[in-house]
Amino acid sequence: MSVARIYKVGSPYNAVELADLDYAQAFDIVYLAHIDHDPTKLVRSSHTSWEFVTVPIGPTIAEPTGLNVTATVANTDTANSGNAYFPQPASYVVTAINDDTGQESRASTADSATNDLTLKRNKNVLTWAAPTGASRYRVYKAYNEQMYGFIGETESTTFTDDNIGPDLTDAPPQAFNPFEDGNNPSSVTFFEQRLIWARTRAVPNGVYSSRSADFENMDAARPVREDDSIVFRILSQKVNAVNSFVPLKDLLALTSNGIFTIKGSNTDYLAANPPPRALPENEDNVSRLKPIVVNNVAFYAPEGGGEIHTAGFAFEIDGYQANDVTIFSPGLFRSYQIDGWAYARNPLSVLWVARSDGKMPTFTWQREQQVWGWTLCETDGTVEDVCAIKEGGETRLYLLVLRTIGGVERRFVERMASAEWDQAENSCFLDCALTYQPETPTSRFQVPHLAGATVDALADGFVIRGLTVDANGWVDVGQDVERVVTIGLPYEALIETLPLVFQTQQGWSRDKRQMLGDIVVQVTDTRLGGVETGRRLSKMYAMKARTNEPLGSPTALFTGTASASTEPVTAGEATLFIRSAEPLPLTVTAVYLDPVVSET
Repeated sequence: MSVARIYKVGSPYNAVELADLDYAQAFDIVYLAHIDHDPTKLVRSSHTSWEFVTVPIGPTIAEPTGLNVTATVANTDTANSGNAYFPQPASYVVTAINDDTGQESRASTADSATNDLTLKRNKNVLTWAAPTGASRYRVYKAYNEQMYGFIGETESTTFTDDNIGPDLTDAPPQAFNPFEDGNNPSSVTFFEQRLIWARTRAVPNGVYSSRSADFENMDAARPVREDDSIVFRILSQKVNAVNSFVPLKDLLALTSNGIFTIKGSNTDYLAANPPPRALPENEDNVSRLKPIVVNNVAFYAPEGGGEIHTAGFAFEIDGYQANDVTIFSPGLFRSYQIDGWAYARNPLSVLWVARSDGKMPTFTWQREQQVWGWTLCETDGTVEDVCAIKEGGETRLYLLVLRTIGGVERRFVERMASAEWDQAENSCFLDCALTYQPETPTSRFQVPHLAGATVDALADGFVIRGLTVDANGWVDVGQDVERVVTIGLPYEALIETLPLVFQTQQGWSRDKRQMLGDIVVQVTDTRLGGVETGRRLSKMYAMKARTNEPLGSPTALFTGTASASTEPVTAGEATLFIRSAEPLPLTVTAVYLDPVVSET
């Protein structure tokens, strides 16, 4: 039995707010967006040190202090009675640069001096105090009431201006925080080295980008530099509230009234100058459910539920094309909402969906092979939410499940068993299960979370069914276990083939009476014990389980083709059920049916 402790930390969000919480992760920091909370980040310092922190909008390096400007007036043109001497006031500010982070601070408090720097030997000398973390400094100058412009850099805390003309296209950053006074964003993502927020209460169609590679800094200069923060609105015929972002080759903004591509005006990258463009792709009304990206294709849920769509780049239209991936299984989603979903890439490439009724449709997708299909998973309880985490070379699914065990309602955090195992006895095909490897042989095991429940067990490879866990959480499996036992709630695996449709002499076979001939099932790494086939669930036939294994030992895993029996009677269109109710591996790769069609 492996044991792990869940680390807990107090959260500023309540349970009702979680469904509307958006997030974007950068290593050990997760940025969180909710319309009723200031922008927040969850910071992980170690395995047992996690903290929710309000995002401090602005640079982390402080501006220089104590700026002092001293005028040196060595030349007043006395030889010409001062005719060329025309002193003018000049104002200065200084910013600090941290080379490790690339950040530039805000401007220092200004100081000024009056001098005629056009005359030789006249100069203004600037001095200031160094802030912590400063590697170098940028100096800006303004004449009279003009804007500040860049005049030079230095690594020391002094600078001499001997008539350097300011570059008015390069000004110091100015403080900017669009999220003050409760104007909180509720959508967030990363794209092209920028942290991008959107959907505030005051401006639901507004998009706010951080400075380039400076995620928590929204400052901008005047005039705007390329790497400054970006602010723009997505404008169309309706109020396009930005419900979520999808960072693909381009940045997709999924809104309440359509999908838009956010592109840089220079076509290469997003920049503050010139500002980005928002180009419409389609008019899908997208819900707040966070999209999932699979191989550069975005899965999203339209507002109102009932469907799941994808958006992927299509060369034939030179844009992003939407497709309904539930079109062949509409009954799985009609009248239901999606409460949560997660994609487990390895090893099976499956999208797991927590449906509003607690059942879990799953989507298997192999895009390069053009293979996809839906399966409905049900458990003895209600699946409330799911998430996927990479662990040990595969993607493990975590589920939040509400169950009633022994008459008591309990909520479980469960982890889907590994899909990779070496022997059948080490596999797990039970729900809410625990696995034990006893140090000495024993038949008694404690599963306290299943007290009062009826469970099955796989003990040293043998299936033991219909066990009852007592009120103290103990269960006796009826035989001493030497190596490994898995105990949990049983479930049933059921496959139904699609009706065969093919051309006959009298047209197509659809809606004609068919009679099944031979049936062959192709399997991989499967224990055939407990596998049944048949035309009707009320009358199933067991498949041959044993080959050459000696009696008293578990049946071996089988890979190959096995013949299946069923009723060879004339009926409707030819379909076949395959069912397994035992906690054993079952992987069906193909089913071959040989029907005979009645033309009358």
